[in-house]
Amino acid sequence: MNKMLYVLILLLPISVCAEIYKTVDENGRVIFTDKPTPKAEQVEVDTDANTADGLSDSAYSKANDIKSKKPAKQKSVVMYSTSWCGYCAKARAHMQSRGIKYKEYDIEKSESHKRKYKQLGGSGVPFFVVGKETMGGFSPSKLEAMLGRSK
Repeated sequence: MNKMLYVLILLLPISVCAEIYKTVDENGRVIFTDKPTPKAEQVEVDTDANTADGLSDSAYSKANDIKSKKPAKQKSVVMYSTSWCGYCAKARAHMQSRGIKYKEYDIEKSESHKRKYKQLGGSGVPFFVVGKETMGGFSPSKLEAMLGRSK
């Protein structure tokens, strides 16, 4: 009986080996899981490490680097819109819920904003200028990509 218990104790570390994956969500939170996803990065786990979470030294320092980085400065976002546009309302709500700072110009209330909108190639609303990129219409995922965020 004692020999069987000894063998089971020796095999125990083998049974806890698993692949660990790390992803960073749209809010910058680091998530570790045992399920691979398209954006997940496999992480090396060292059960003999002296770290509290069992991450190897290199994985531990990578995780700490991600936590310590300051968020990148947001690119400027300008939305050309109208007061009656339903997609403009959806875009406003999305940006407010995600904490995206933006300037909005109603092209029906200002001739100068309408001229600028036309110069930029605008032909419908909403029309976005993010940094040096433009986007006609509203796509949450494309807007997030233009801002350098993953959604």
